[in-house]
This record gives sequence, structure tokens and C-alpha cells, in this order.
Amino acid sequence: MNKVSAPGKNKQTAAKQENPLLSPGWSGARTPRACILGLGLIGGSWAGALTERGWQVSAVEKDPLSLKQALNCGWIGEGWTEIPSEIDADLVIAALPLHHMLEKLDCLMERLKKGGIVTDVGSIKTEISLKASGFRQRGIYFVGGHPMSGSEKSGFAAANSQLFKGYPYVLTPEENCPEEVVHKLSELILSLGAKVILRRAPEHDREVAMISHIPHMLAVALTLAAQDVSEKGLSALELAGRSFQELTRIADSSPLMWQEILVSNSSAILEGLNCWQKRIEELEEFIRNGNREGIIQAFNQAHSVRETMFSDGAEENLNCCLKA
Repeated sequence: MNKVSAPGKNKQTAAKQENPLLSPGWSGARTPRACILGLGLIGGSWAGALTERGWQVSAVEKDPLSLKQALNCGWIGEGWTEIPSEIDADLVIAALPLHHMLEKLDCLMERLKKGGIVTDVGSIKTEISLKASGFRQRGIYFVGGHPMSGSEKSGFAAANSQLFKGYPYVLTPEENCPEEVVHKLSELILSLGAKVILRRAPEHDREVAMISHIPHMLAVALTLAAQDVSEKGLSALELAGRSFQELTRIADSSPLMWQEILVSNSSAILEGLNCWQKRIEELEEFIRNGNREGIIQAFNQAHSVRETMFSDGAEENLNCCLKA
């Protein structure tokens, strides 16, 4: 028996096929194409992950050595040291420092074809999301992105095609971003083994201040404090075992990158530091008063909170509405 559909539905389907929202690679009409701006740790890892999934990958990278390394290992098919006059890509990943990304946006808008998705990988979302609002007028869709799987290491040599596996990957689409755009990009990121988290840009910046930015500050402060308490001829760092090494590992991160992040997200970071300070003062009071029960309760509470970090329900929010 032949299937018969309602006339209205047929017209809607035909219109969608004649005027697809996204470029051909997203529908399977051609091999999907990606262009990556910046082949550092994150951009290089994206290149490897996409190539392993059958994408045609190109890249723009000012360092000729990184381009050569990416070409030699087969993670990109072609590359340039400057943005070409036209980019025919279904997905553009801007893996650049915030100030460079802001500078390149206008150039990108003029050189991309309609139906493409543009995303970044930066640690701060509000400013870039406002700047990228012009993409929509050109039929291009910007979705902010932030993989929570970085490393204290940097450069293409540190890139790993499995970098995103098992870690949260935050997307910050605009309120009027088409559902199909968010769904397609989310599906791709889920295929990398990451856990997609949806947030509005201001929420992301406030939450990531506590989850990522402040921990980097504390790692630096703890490392320097350990040096400060060292007596003449002795170093407390000689006693540094696994816990201290793990807590301070991220102090080895790029100073240039982190000075930009800390200054750009200063209001959210200072707000988070106030919250953190209250918790420190609470523990300090327990210690000063010999309040053993208070100390035990604080540790138990922290244990319970940490258990929620390892739940498997993160992907469920793909089916939920974004926070208001």
C-alpha cells in the first residue's frame, strides 16, 4: 500500500528540500567539510576527531610548522597561513584567543557560504556571542562552544583526537537559533564522546568562573604560598606529593591565555571569589573552634556534591529547554 501524507505536510517537506536551512554536508548530500582556525591543542584535536569521522578538514594557522605537522599526520587536507578569500565549509571552528577571534569575525562573515555553522572554543561567551550576532543576517549560524577538556599543555603537538571524550562540552546558542542547528552540532559533539551541556552565554560565564577560572587562580596561589612558607635552606615543595601536584597542575597553563581570561571575565570571577571566601571562612571557623563535627559535615557535603559530577544524565538536556 502506498503511503499517503497530508497535502500540507508534503508542501512543507518540499519547501524544506528546496530551501534547506543548512549547507549540503549536514544533510549527507556531500562529504561534510570543516575549516579550523587555529591548530593549537583544541583546534588540532578537533581536526583529528573530524578526520577520523570522515570529514574533509582544512585549517588556517599562522605557524607554518603546525600546518606542516597537521598535513603530515593526515589530520587536514589543506591549509593556509591566512584566511582564504572564500571558505566552503559546513562547519567552521574558531579555535583562537578571544581578542583574535573578535578581530576575525567580520572577515569570516564575508567569506563563508550560507548554511554553515560557526562555533568557537573560548572560555568566555557573552562578548563573542554579541559580536557574532551578525552571522544570522547572512544565513550563517553561530553557536558558542566551550570544551571543558583542556590541558596545561598547548600547541598542535599536544592535540589528541580523543581529547573531548568523557568531558562536558558547553554550547551557548542564541535564543532564536534554529533547533536544527543546535541539534546537528550537538549530535556531532556527542559522536566525539563528549557530554553536551546547553547554557545561555551569561550563565556560562558565571558558572565557568567558579568551575574553571577560579581553580586556575587557586593553583597559582597555592604554588606561590608553598614557596612563601619555605624556610631558608629548606623548601616545602620537596614534600609535594600526589595531592599537591594534582591541585597545582593547571598552574602550568599559558600565562598569556589566562591573563586575558581573568581580566575579560573579572566581574564573574570576583563574584565567585566572594562565594569561595565564605566557604573558606566557614572552615577556618570550624578549625579555630575545634568544631570536629562541622569539619566532618563539610567533607561529607562535598562528597555528595562530587557524586553528582559523575552522573550520566548530562546528555538528557538535549531534549530540554534552555534555561530562561
